[in-house]
Amino acid sequence: MSVFADFLHITIELFVVVDPFAAMIMFISLAKGEAVRERRRLVNDATLSSFLILLFFAFVGSYILLYFGISIAALEIAGGILILLTSIEMVTEGDKPSGKKGQDEGGLAKRDVGIVPLGTPLLAGPGAISLVILLMNDYKHEILLVVLGIVVVSFITYLLFLSSFYIYDILKEKGARALTRVFGILVAGFAVQYILTGVTVFFGIHI
Repeated sequence: MSVFADFLHITIELFVVVDPFAAMIMFISLAKGEAVRERRRLVNDATLSSFLILLFFAFVGSYILLYFGISIAALEIAGGILILLTSIEMVTEGDKPSGKKGQDEGGLAKRDVGIVPLGTPLLAGPGAISLVILLMNDYKHEILLVVLGIVVVSFITYLLFLSSFYIYDILKEKGARALTRVFGILVAGFAVQYILTGVTVFFGIHI
């Protein structure tokens, strides 16, 4: 594939796994009633924290795996399972697992909700973290493309969050959830592919 095709593939994979549309629903629920200045602060906190987390694991994640003796094949399979679980919830519920369900949002510190749960685990969740590590391994000779992919997805997320209330007025909650379900099918496809790749690498199968 050409460099542009590789970059497009990386960016699309990251976008559907990060899925800013799903996180946008949570953002709206947290930011409703807040002043414009507070909304912008939440947007900045969420997008910057998720960007830094993904960038950190992109460069350090493989060394963490090496330290704990985890093979790339094992990560391919584990990451695929995590992404698959995410996709199942996206398809069935039209949402992403936030790890905060049932928790009283009023109990969260206002200055922290931009980082948790918006920045992580909604945007930079286990699926996205696994994905960037895998991408850095798959494109080890094109690391810049992965970094650019993270930058582009983070920037798109930033723009979506800024315009979220305008988009919400157009799509409404049902429309946003429907779009998330469509993304969930794509995520499931990526997940199964990673599991298959991990199995073939582990058993040394050449397809």
